[in-house]
Amino acid sequence: MNQKVTIKGTKSGIILVLDPEYSFEQLEDDIAKKFKEAASFFGKSSMGLIIRGRKLSDDEQDAVVDIIENNSDLTISCIINEEDEIDKYIVEAMAKRTAGKSDEQAGEDDSDLVQIDPSNARIFKGNLRSGQDISCKESVVVLGDVKPGASVTSYGSIYILGELRGNAFAGAGGDRDCVVMALKLSPLQVRIADAIAISPDAEKGPKLRLRRKKLMSSEEEPEVAYIENGHIIKTAYGHQFLRSFYKI
Repeated sequence: MNQKVTIKGTKSGIILVLDPEYSFEQLEDDIAKKFKEAASFFGKSSMGLIIRGRKLSDDEQDAVVDIIENNSDLTISCIINEEDEIDKYIVEAMAKRTAGKSDEQAGEDDSDLVQIDPSNARIFKGNLRSGQDISCKESVVVLGDVKPGASVTSYGSIYILGELRGNAFAGAGGDRDCVVMALKLSPLQVRIADAIAISPDAEKGPKLRLRRKKLMSSEEEPEVAYIENGHIIKTAYGHQFLRSFYKI
């Protein structure tokens, strides 16, 4: 008899297979039971999640993340969409990174990674509305707002010359030095490489939150999100940030 829920740990994260013959409500208890039983095996770590077998809504995905984190010591850093080309690259990059920790020759794999020229960027003019997405390997400059329901994904950094209220994913190739900057930074979700943060006002989702790092600045300055000590920090994009982050 087929199992309703199957989980598997891989180098790129956790694969959760859900039987499409059952309703989501019927699967929730089984998901909790499986991760409670496997808690000692996975230990305390941060991993990406791949969901197979059925397509889940955003609310259902959030519920799965809550169930996993409430029944294990895992932190789900992101949900990987295997149909998305950018996410496919993330799966491969995460696998290489994990393998490299125990492989003395891991440095030789660096040539396989996409190299980003920080001086190369694509510029998009106009507002991005709900349902509109941008995905590219270059850094991205948007001359307008990114509305809720819209998203921008880049292997480099993302610069929004307007308000960011949708989703932004910078450093999609694994570069943790990338940033997300906007004239007003109020995103639903920000991802930089393997780190993720959601709006402090969100009710559900991964428990990482944007943390403000207070620097003396004017309220008119743009804002920027970047990684510091494994967390996504939100601060003013001014002279102090430029001096401390870029060492200029």
